[in-house]
Amino acid sequence: MTVEAVRVPAIEARIAPVDEPDLVGSLRAFSLSDLLQLIALSGQTGTLHLTQGWNGRTLTFERGRVTYIAAATRLPSTIELLVASGRVDPMAAEAANAACDAGGRSPEQTLLDVGAIEQSDLARCRERQLEETIYTLFLWRNCRFTFRVGQVERAAGGITVDVASERLIVDGTRRVDEWIAISPRVPSVRLIYVPTGVGEPGSLDAAINDRLDVRRDVADVAPPNGDGAQASGDAAICARLDGRRDVATVAQATGLTQFEVARGLSRMVDAGTVRAVLPDRVRITSLFRFLLESIHMKLTLYGYASEAAEFERELARFATDNGLKVRMQGGKVLLTDQNTPLATTELIDLYRLFIAIQNNRFRRRFAPDIVHGLVEGLYIHLDLDDREMMRMYEFVQIEGLLGAAAV
Repeated sequence: MTVEAVRVPAIEARIAPVDEPDLVGSLRAFSLSDLLQLIALSGQTGTLHLTQGWNGRTLTFERGRVTYIAAATRLPSTIELLVASGRVDPMAAEAANAACDAGGRSPEQTLLDVGAIEQSDLARCRERQLEETIYTLFLWRNCRFTFRVGQVERAAGGITVDVASERLIVDGTRRVDEWIAISPRVPSVRLIYVPTGVGEPGSLDAAINDRLDVRRDVADVAPPNGDGAQASGDAAICARLDGRRDVATVAQATGLTQFEVARGLSRMVDAGTVRAVLPDRVRITSLFRFLLESIHMKLTLYGYASEAAEFERELARFATDNGLKVRMQGGKVLLTDQNTPLATTELIDLYRLFIAIQNNRFRRRFAPDIVHGLVEGLYIHLDLDDREMMRMYEFVQIEGLLGAAAV
């Protein structure tokens, strides 16, 4: 972290121009822990913006505690996480949201009142939200930041939290160390794991074509010995190794964090009971191509030709900045990433980021029915395999549909 400008007195900071940050720098020589500690120990209230490439996070602090988190992409709500893990039925979630609109109670409190969930369910969802929004920041290495004292931002699409910075520092640092330890066995949450002996090594197609065998063999995978909670978690992981779900999707389906799933799979790899297979690069690049061309076509049909042209330019900039080959012209994809040097898992993360950023932009600019037609409406007309892939990579996020992904 290289600090370029700091004004310590809080009174001066409050009368400083709004567009002039009080703290500006980059995370190089120091770490995110140093930055969080600086804000926490001084008990500051303000907003921290972190940017790495096209990705970004906004952390709002009140008296040194993190109270709100937003991102360049839309963050999943607690209710969506509960539905995705199968803990709450989609219809019950809709009823809770309706009760919230009518009576002012939060949907989470409504579900607690009727006994549909427990406090432990909410705690686990919060842990998953922190994992996806904050703990991953400890792995960012080319990050720029600004901090504005006294400026409290709550951007749309974020989540409300109440977390001590000291806890984030301890947990985030520990997770980084443990991720490094298990990364040789679980290098990416986009990898798919199957029981040892299913399909040909390195071939996802073989595992998919032999899906019934995968499910039958899952019952023969004996999770490594451990305490009750560990054994229960590993059993839940094993039950979902069907040759299609990646690490992140298994976490979503079980209600565990991605770290917990990766740690469990690491133990199973050591025991020789599971192995990794690569995602299907052809299907992933083909689906991304379909999404790009369909979004462009629908923008044009809806009368937003200028937005369609901007979408095309955004793709070109994103591809250039991130080493992708994919390019569009006139609404048609001319080049794909089939032969791009980037690993398939890297492609998935980049595709997810681009679509999520565009979805966020569409929600800000267009009416809900237009947004639904641009991406979510495409989902209805796809075959089951492509629907499954759209859900898995979060190209589409629809309350109610998320529950189907967790079955």
